[in-house]
Amino acid sequence: MSTPAVIRSFLAGHDLSGKTLVPFVTHGGYGFGDSMSVVAAHAPQSRILEPFVMQADQERETLAQTTRWLGGIRPGR
Repeated sequence: MSTPAVIRSFLAGHDLSGKTLVPFVTHGGYGFGDSMSVVAAHAPQSRILEPFVMQADQERETLAQTTRWLGGIRPGR
């Protein structure tokens, strides 16, 4: 129910100031927990868009929802 260590390590090791972040969160049924607060704490000078959050236990549905979500991202706005 939190951000994986590899993501925390990436965020801690990169200066994302002025960047737009679009979190992509999949989980096994427990929700996304504190993932957004972890991202915000590690990238305080970035713009964080609404995340894609999905329980990812079925490949076809995950692909369909991900494709729809990617089509709606407008980072410049």
